[in-house]
Amino acid sequence: MLEKMKITAGYITANKFIEIIEKWLAVLFILAIVIIVFAGTLSRYLLDNPIYGADRLATYLMIWLGFFGFQIAVSRLRHIEVEFVKARMKPAIRYLMNIGTSLIAFVFMVILFCLSLRYLLEVKQLGDEDIVLGIPMWLILLIMPLSFGLSALRYFFNSFLWNDVRTGKREEHDIVQKKLI
Repeated sequence: MLEKMKITAGYITANKFIEIIEKWLAVLFILAIVIIVFAGTLSRYLLDNPIYGADRLATYLMIWLGFFGFQIAVSRLRHIEVEFVKARMKPAIRYLMNIGTSLIAFVFMVILFCLSLRYLLEVKQLGDEDIVLGIPMWLILLIMPLSFGLSALRYFFNSFLWNDVRTGKREEHDIVQKKLI
């Protein structure tokens, strides 16, 4: 029992550290997108000389930003769920449902991780590049297996956290972070 608590406590500590990195990366990506789009717009309309590939680069950064947002939501247990059904359940049943949905999401994320990793490796092997920016496509697609793999780990450990809540070792408000940032 105590060993499981150490595992979940270690996960919570590691998750907080990873989330801080994700937040800073998200801020940097937002800043980069704003600067790129602003510079591209100024260049296009004031200088009549568009920056080649600026929109495409901003689009790729936005995709990465979306995956960072997904990671932050998963790390805070703020993913999409059917609250209407769960709100009518007894806490013990609700916690069992949360364990089950975490495990199902874990399996789903492992499948997506495997598929996206396979796709990434095929793209890398083919040597595909973005024709506008000259960036290898595998660098752009790298966020998919990274995100799905990290999500799989998070959902796996979330099932243990929900079990801690179910058994009374933790409070629900200790693991579900309602604040947005």
